[in-house]
Amino acid sequence: MPPIEPTTEPLRARKRFATIALALAIALPALIAVPAEADGFPTWDEVEAARSSESAKQGQISRLTGAISQLQQATSAAAARAEKSGADYQKAQDALDDASGAYDKLARELDDARTEAKRSAETVGQVAASLAKPGAGSPTVTLLSGEGDPGEILRGLGLSNQVGRKVARLQDDAVQAARVVTSTSNQAKVAKEARQKQSKAAAAALEEATSASRAAAAAEDAERSNLGVMQAQLATLRNDALSIEEGYQEGVAARAAAAAAEAARVEKIRQAAAAAEAERRRAAAANPVTPARPSPPVPSTGGGSGGGSSSANGWTRPITSYSFYQAYGYRMHPVYHTYKLHAGADFSAGCGTPIYATSAGTVTYAGAYGGYGNLIIIDHGNGVTSAYGHVFPSGIYVRAGQRVSEGQNIAGVGNAGVSTGCHLHFEVRRGGIATDPMAFLRTKGVG
Repeated sequence: MPPIEPTTEPLRARKRFATIALALAIALPALIAVPAEADGFPTWDEVEAARSSESAKQGQISRLTGAISQLQQATSAAAARAEKSGADYQKAQDALDDASGAYDKLARELDDARTEAKRSAETVGQVAASLAKPGAGSPTVTLLSGEGDPGEILRGLGLSNQVGRKVARLQDDAVQAARVVTSTSNQAKVAKEARQKQSKAAAAALEEATSASRAAAAAEDAERSNLGVMQAQLATLRNDALSIEEGYQEGVAARAAAAAAEAARVEKIRQAAAAAEAERRRAAAANPVTPARPSPPVPSTGGGSGGGSSSANGWTRPITSYSFYQAYGYRMHPVYHTYKLHAGADFSAGCGTPIYATSAGTVTYAGAYGGYGNLIIIDHGNGVTSAYGHVFPSGIYVRAGQRVSEGQNIAGVGNAGVSTGCHLHFEVRRGGIATDPMAFLRTKGVG
């Protein structure tokens, strides 16, 4: 539900509070603009008219209580849908990662099988060529021609048979190696098709999750903007001593207060991020961090927009201050205790530590994400996306659809979801397929 402000407020209210409304509209245009009316939300003229009749008054009270309930239910439902969609998206992405891992394993096995098949074929070819050389001296031919000592010739035949059996074994090995190539190739083809299917499912899940996240944000905005106005109308209907002008003023003040509270929340987040960054710079200058091995690019206090030194290609590190690093790859999950692909890199850091956009792009998702708590995804174009996980809701500084620049402070480190401590989980994907994020950044000149 969009913000609703009646356009037909009483004449006296318009005259008395025009100055207030104008000042608020100038100060907070995005949050207190005056949109069209919507069903279920009375105008102030309707509130005034209802006060002349008890039945009409009760009708509008019932209308308002119903509208308030619907507004709150809509917000809760949107939030629940967003949370479920985020969890579904994570499951789809995990399934894609599992499918990718299965395909990668078979692709490696196929490369090994092809190498072995080639080696076996070359060995058989070399032996065959050696036996076919002129003057090789076949014992059978020598015996039939009557040349040489019969005993020596028979011993030669025995040796020839051994060689023949060995050649036969080599041929069998070559045939078996070729069969392994065929079998593994077929399995890899099936695995690739499964990966493509999971990739499409993950893309569809992301689209649903993004839609749900935006709907939840819109519902929160609607409740924040409209709830106070409706409550003021309800109070005016229930209290005859309260004039329409006073009730309208309370509604305007409630909307302004909600807008101011939201602005204060955003500013608090910004100040916390700035303070965390200032502290990081002081700490880094006093005691530079040496990351645990294996290590990504060495942390830097360098400039740009805040994300450390940048490459000529427009990429930078997602975090510059951390105490521990865990690389991309297969591992035993620290919570689930299952061996699976760790589709990103983890950076242990204090909650609130700044997280930076690794490159310019558009935020496609910012919200709940199953075991990752909350996730931010940025689309950098050409099928490349980056993701930042385990962020607290209060630590998300961007929204879906927002354009961000390289090195922009988009979030603060959190410990949301399935996590063993405050840290950033950072991913890079190409066409939805996870890749080693730090190896990818090195290809972009971030080192």
